[in-house]
Amino acid sequence: MKVLTMILIILATGLIIGGTLWGVLAWALVGWLKVVVGFGGMLLATVVNFFLYWTLWPHRPFEDDDD
Repeated sequence: MKVLTMILIILATGLIIGGTLWGVLAWALVGWLKVVVGFGGMLLATVVNFFLYWTLWPHRPFEDDDD
């Protein structure tokens, strides 16, 4: 499951950042809007990666051990 998660995170990041870069370069946007679209794409990629990690990465059960 870890390998699948890593592949999905890499692909999702590449597609989202690539699409954002394409949008910034292809659309005739003013300077501040390019910055907003760029940060929005990076924020979206971060949220998607966190969601993939949180849902697919195997977690050990939390136990109360008083060491």
